[in-house]
Amino acid sequence: MFLPLGTDRTKSRPVAVTYALIAVNVAVFAALELLKEANPELRERVWGWLMLVPDESGWWTYGTYALLHAGYSHVIFNCLFLWVFGPDVEDRLGRVGFVVLYLAGAVGSGVAHALFSPSPVVGASGAIAAITGAFLVLFPYVKVRTLVFFFFIGIFPITAWWFIAFAVARDVFGLAMGGGNTAHFAHLGGYALGAGVAMILLWLKLVPREPYDLFTLGRQAARRRAFKAAYAQGKINARGGGSGPPLPKGVERKKHEPEVLKPDGPAALARLRAQKLVAEGDSAGAAEAYLEMRRLPDGLKLPALGRRQLYEIANALFQAGDHVNAAAAYNEFLTVHGRDVEAGRVLLMLGLINARFLNDPTAAKRALDGAKKKKLTDDEKALVNELLAEIG
Repeated sequence: MFLPLGTDRTKSRPVAVTYALIAVNVAVFAALELLKEANPELRERVWGWLMLVPDESGWWTYGTYALLHAGYSHVIFNCLFLWVFGPDVEDRLGRVGFVVLYLAGAVGSGVAHALFSPSPVVGASGAIAAITGAFLVLFPYVKVRTLVFFFFIGIFPITAWWFIAFAVARDVFGLAMGGGNTAHFAHLGGYALGAGVAMILLWLKLVPREPYDLFTLGRQAARRRAFKAAYAQGKINARGGGSGPPLPKGVERKKHEPEVLKPDGPAALARLRAQKLVAEGDSAGAAEAYLEMRRLPDGLKLPALGRRQLYEIANALFQAGDHVNAAAAYNEFLTVHGRDVEAGRVLLMLGLINARFLNDPTAAKRALDGAKKKKLTDDEKALVNELLAEIG
């Protein structure tokens, strides 16, 4: 068994809506329990009026069913998950956005259940699954403090990506085993709705993007693939072509024509400006030109900047406090110049940025472990050890 206890993310505002929703769920459960003792018949009528029964109950039950819980463990575990995952999503979406997502998750998961199962359903699990799905997209690398019961008992930090993926896999496995009394379709529908809504909000920039949400990570991965492909193509063009497969006797291979990039295109001009400004000692101006180049579609098709130029630009971005783009520039340096003598210092800077500014201890440790294998000064080695101690 895996029980979430909290996360390591710092909130920027007081939590309000999450605690209010927990209070509503507990209050409704307590009221119905008291009513069961005082007037069992009335309690059954209220329960039947609020419960979702596919193809039988009224339209309102697609929302009201989420107020009902089948027992103490049902309400306790639901509220526990909402207490752990709700505050961070509320912090990112805002209070109104969080309420809308919760209610949409309740309705959407109810519809998902009704489409695939005729069984009655109660509980806020689907709405909370929507919150959890949004959490997965917004904070995939946040650590979840988890109480583990598995041949041993202990509290361990587990990356949200793995924790939530395990929860989704458990519902898929439950469906494969026959479903039982758990509304697996409601859970899966909630996860899908929450994740989908979060991705759309990030895509439309209605929610500010962060360096390590799934949308940004996906874009960065696509850019890295495009950059590597462009860099590889640039090397082929520089050689005048590749070897290719053998041709039939008497057939000549057509000479490869190198790709011609427009020298007067906006991205190419921004690249030239960045090179010139580095040569003139204006690293801050070069960084602005570099960012302009990377924002343009053709910027990804251009050959990489030289090692000194990338190094100076990345350092300038760091000094300006633009830690997200500084990390991207340092990563680009490592992609192209990974064997350079400065690679150790670049890895150290990536570790520093991820540990102290981007709140990504996983990426920080990966960079710092790589830096330890490189040639560093004694002071740099001491900083590596200090950062590793900070992130645990």
